Amino acid sequence: MSTLNSNGDALSSVTTSVSSFNGYGSFIDNPASMALAGGSFYSLGWLNQNNTQSNGYIGSSNETEFSNTTFGNLGLVYKVPTDRGSFVIGGGYNVISKDVDDTFINATNQDNSITDLFKQSGSDYNGIAFEAFAIDYRNDTSNEIESIFRVDDRPAGFLGIDQFAEIKNTRDIGEFSVFASTEFQKNLFAGISLGIINGSINYDRSFQEVDENNFYNDDVIPPSGSDPATDIFSITLTDEIDTEFFGFTARGGIIYKPLPFLNLGASIVAPSKIFVMESFYSNIRTEFDDDTFTDGDETTFFGEFEYAVTRPAEFKVGATLQDIGNLTISATAEYIDYSSTKVDFTINTGNLDPSDVAILKEDEDATNQSISSTYNAVINFKASAAYSFTKDTKIIAGYALLPGKEDLYQFEEVVYSGGLTFPIAENIFLDLSAQYSSRSDRSIVYEFENNVQAVSKEKERLNILAGVKFRF
Repeated sequence: MSTLNSNGDALSSVTTSVSSFNGYGSFIDNPASMALAGGSFYSLGWLNQNNTQSNGYIGSSNETEFSNTTFGNLGLVYKVPTDRGSFVIGGGYNVISKDVDDTFINATNQDNSITDLFKQSGSDYNGIAFEAFAIDYRNDTSNEIESIFRVDDRPAGFLGIDQFAEIKNTRDIGEFSVFASTEFQKNLFAGISLGIINGSINYDRSFQEVDENNFYNDDVIPPSGSDPATDIFSITLTDEIDTEFFGFTARGGIIYKPLPFLNLGASIVAPSKIFVMESFYSNIRTEFDDDTFTDGDETTFFGEFEYAVTRPAEFKVGATLQDIGNLTISATAEYIDYSSTKVDFTINTGNLDPSDVAILKEDEDATNQSISSTYNAVINFKASAAYSFTKDTKIIAGYALLPGKEDLYQFEEVVYSGGLTFPIAENIFLDLSAQYSSRSDRSIVYEFENNVQAVSKEKERLNILAGVKFRF
């Protein structure tokens, strides 16, 4: 929720607009750039996204792919008639972030099991895992909880387990915005925009451990009634987290033209609070060697939670050299301190006891401290160059370097882009663009004590955007 890395406008997505106007989506970089628009128009866009992801986990590897076409933007830019200078207003909807992370796991883990996570007293899974026989008492005389694969009745100890999982994380964020920009002094432009961010993040995990080789055949599950003693064949954890959120955003900026061919720009995105409504569901199903299984309310927990996330401010500066032999060059630097991201777990505590509120405050403080120590400040660099064949026909190339936000794992992302715009009828223009990006990544599957099971990833993304402008 703190990273917004797309722009549903085909032309603006391949350029940097802190110091120049490049279409409807330019206000996202700097609302002041809208005052440089040559005229009024409607904008309509589409976005096609293709993701390819290579996943590595405990010596195994595989690839997952995703493709989707969606609405990109619908906006109005209106240049108000003025006797001098420029005054532009407008608004609409724009996709500002869309991403799918799909991970598949197929490996044999010789060192640990996800049930080692369940046995921890602080684990949310502890209660339902005990009811599902995924964890049990270490022996008959001790109350110490242990993984079902490590209880003392196992004479051979832990022999490894086959792990299979599909983990899918889908993010879709858009913004409804209005903006206004003016040339309030000669060659000095200023603008603001106000927006409502809304979106969703959906997380689904199906994680299964299977004793395919029947290593665990010691009948550690005691007899029950007429059922004889048996053992574990498989344990399946299902998690679903559906997150809906909204928030408000405000931007402001200026552009100054000290020379006819030079624009200097600066803008700020104010810190914004996002309000989150989250529902979650988890279930553990255990299948035994005798083909019986556990399932039901005792092995399931679910609920809802409301909290807030405060995104960090963004500061941007840029420069544009215009119409140098039909060539226009722009460059931008963006400063974002991700360590200043904050969570607030106590926005809705009306029905809670003071002791429950105190626990939430402790979790909140621990989470914010973790964010502060895990993430850092970054400076993103973006540049673009456009060559004009005629007044209305040009080609564009763009480049962006986005350093990694985490302190320990620096996974930078490089984005290459290209596009063109040309007329297709009187006062109707077609914009086409493509963005290719690649980066390494890492996500934790589960962790306990000092053990971390993580998937290493190589992610490639290709966005193809098409937009139509209708001038009036």
